[in-house]
Amino acid sequence: MNTSKYIARLMGPVLLIIGIGMAFGLMIEGSDYSSLMKEFMGNRAVIFLTGVLALLAGVAIVNAHNVWVPDWRLIVTILGWLFVLRGIMLLVFPAAVPGVGDHIVASERGVMAGAAVNFVLGAILCIMGYEHLWAGKPRRRSTAGARSSGAGRTKRPRRRRS
Repeated sequence: MNTSKYIARLMGPVLLIIGIGMAFGLMIEGSDYSSLMKEFMGNRAVIFLTGVLALLAGVAIVNAHNVWVPDWRLIVTILGWLFVLRGIMLLVFPAAVPGVGDHIVASERGVMAGAAVNFVLGAILCIMGYEHLWAGKPRRRSTAGARSSGAGRTKRPRRRRS
């Protein structure tokens, strides 16, 4: 499996479920998703931890997948760089988070737009990462382990020179 598909299989379900959670959090009566977001923005330790995790994920993605091609793989690369930028912003400017967050949370449209973006990106990455399931193709097995261990190789007899 190539790196693009592997990262898509990791990020796709997470983004998809985050988008669904955000949408349901706004739609279900009695669910106070806005207060949850305000609590998050008021907790500097959570902001710091989120910054570290975003930076870590972004650097890992960019190191493994910095592919600038005009197809779906560009989404993976751009998300990696956005995670890097988000991590840097959360770690360097944590005091700005409440102001920006309050502006977004003040309007349900901002949260719903975020939910829609997460949902769409997650769906695209799931479709591309798990394409073998949709297309009915069997998944290719990696041969990297077999090559390095010598499994599956047949030795040719050496010819003696006379």
